Amino acid sequence: MKPRSPDFSRSVLADVYRYRLKRPRVAWGLWLLTGFFGGHRFYFGKTVSGLLMLATGGGGGFWWLLDAFSVNRMVRHFNDRQLERKEAGLPPVEMDFMPAIPSDEELEGPPSWAELREGRLRLAGDALVLLIAGTALGAISGSRGDYEAITAVLTLIAITVLGARWDPTLPLLGELDRWSHRLRLYYRFNDPGGPLSLMFRPVVGPVTAWFRKKARAEVRLYLQLGAVFTIGFTLIDLAQAWGGDGFEALALLGDLFVTFFTVYAFATPIGAVLTTHLMLERKDQIVWALSGWTVLWMAVGWL
Repeated sequence: MKPRSPDFSRSVLADVYRYRLKRPRVAWGLWLLTGFFGGHRFYFGKTVSGLLMLATGGGGGFWWLLDAFSVNRMVRHFNDRQLERKEAGLPPVEMDFMPAIPSDEELEGPPSWAELREGRLRLAGDALVLLIAGTALGAISGSRGDYEAITAVLTLIAITVLGARWDPTLPLLGELDRWSHRLRLYYRFNDPGGPLSLMFRPVVGPVTAWFRKKARAEVRLYLQLGAVFTIGFTLIDLAQAWGGDGFEALALLGDLFVTFFTVYAFATPIGAVLTTHLMLERKDQIVWALSGWTVLWMAVGWL
């Protein structure tokens, strides 16, 4: 397949700006299988309430049960809002942080902040960020003896570097690719900042989000990623415990918190650095080198 430009083609923009409606069957399936951890609420873009359900185990199960009376209403509310935005010429709900872009338009050339963020000094600073983040992630995962956070970040790296070149056909991979494009669009119109800013973004970002709507969109994207991987890993842990000697609820909740915050804390700087260079570089060598550099230090930290 012929590689496509890292710039956004018409097909990519048409895909991420598509006014997708939510399906009741999918919503009910997510409520049944992942609702205890807020999976159905993340499906509707309700990140805050989804995180609260994730942190409380669906309110000890009561919130999860109460939501059974709200699933159909949430489907109708989301779809009505989506259609209203379409009629008004506004971006879809998932892209409410972006300006409207005609589907026949193509974004070409570097972002407006490119000259400010280019150069060898910036590259060295970003490489240092990846070294620190990769080593710390490897050390934390190695000390715990689990691969969950590392697996999530490796998936993020793969989706980031391949997302501008590859059209996945599997539904799950397609949604991850779409998430990557949303993140790239965000950074195209919003200066990601310098290496020091990216290093502390997981901490500073949520604080800034209280005052700036644009910053809120970036935090929301990374929180969604962390929640999706955490729910997936937790379901795997539950399945393994079900077929084994059982599990302790407090231990499972502790693992859930550690997994979520580890994925969020390290996916944010690593994803931001790689996405920034993906948009700056016409050739892929730098992005691939930075990706390999990150994986190397993750391995060093683990050992």
